[in-house]
Amino acid sequence: MLSRCLLIITVVYGVCLAQAAGQEAQQQQQTAAVETNEASEPNEKSPEAKPKISFEKTVHNFGELDIGQKGECEFRFKNTGLGLLNIGKIKATCGCTVPSLAKKQYQPGEDGVIKIKYSGQSKPGSVAKSIYVNTDDTENPKVKLTIKAKVVSHIEALPLKLHLFTQEENAAAPDITIRSKDGGAFAITGFTSTNNVISIEFDPNAAAGDFVLKPKVDVQKLREHRNGTIKIKLSHPKQHSVDILYEALSRFQAQPSRLMLSNLEPGKSQTKQILITSTDGGPFEIDSISSKKGYVKVISQQPSSEGIELTVQVTAPPKGGRSIHFRDTLEIKIKDDETVIVPCNGFYLRDKSKS
Repeated sequence: MLSRCLLIITVVYGVCLAQAAGQEAQQQQQTAAVETNEASEPNEKSPEAKPKISFEKTVHNFGELDIGQKGECEFRFKNTGLGLLNIGKIKATCGCTVPSLAKKQYQPGEDGVIKIKYSGQSKPGSVAKSIYVNTDDTENPKVKLTIKAKVVSHIEALPLKLHLFTQEENAAAPDITIRSKDGGAFAITGFTSTNNVISIEFDPNAAAGDFVLKPKVDVQKLREHRNGTIKIKLSHPKQHSVDILYEALSRFQAQPSRLMLSNLEPGKSQTKQILITSTDGGPFEIDSISSKKGYVKVISQQPSSEGIELTVQVTAPPKGGRSIHFRDTLEIKIKDDETVIVPCNGFYLRDKSKS
């Protein structure tokens, strides 16, 4: 009896051990399957190693700058991303603004600085210049930096522009007045003009709060160089020069001022009239007429009560490729005076078969 009981207990115990072992094995298999599935799925919470550029500021204001005064500033940044930051081209929109950078690559957490050198402009007024920084930051690949300033003048020059006349003595040039706005004394240390059209006499040792200058104009040079700039150098501590523009006003006009022709065929011609007049109504003669490309030819010229009337013939040149128009320039040289320029634009007849 005792032996039978021991046998039954042994059998039951063995069955229990077998069931426990089976359950443990099944649990291990389930755990391994879960781990395998977790390993096979992407970890969406782990960030990709991307760079990110962060600037302390993107705008710098110099405040007030004197005319011609230079300015320097810095734009500090940091790679706040997890990947290597690469900086490409840094482009300024104006040659007066020059950026510089020590290197092109920055590790995560590394700081950098872009230095800017600005050369002040020669005219007073508000200034805003842009600099563009290209990087491999996918969220912000092109960063715009801006510098601002207010350029102030300490010298007043009048007139700001000389209007000259080639038919008048000394081109009817007015006096130029230069004065210090703060009342301080200064000297004129230099004078230049485009192609030496205008000159003045001055004493570089004479200092005063204002000057009245009498320009001398080379009229023949003015006829050849009708627009330009006068630069007057000064000893003023806050402004070292002043610029004044000049322009020779045209005594003669062409009506129309530009020839426009349409529906032209290669080799075919159209005739137009041009009236040349003088602003003062005085008599004049035409010395020569020329066409730069030879498409425009003067057929006749007749004096009229208003001036001189020209009849011109415009012949369309051979059509090149897909060209739809052509250009030429008529130059009318007035005797002992200026040259009147008349641009010519011609448009070919549209080929309807290709439309």
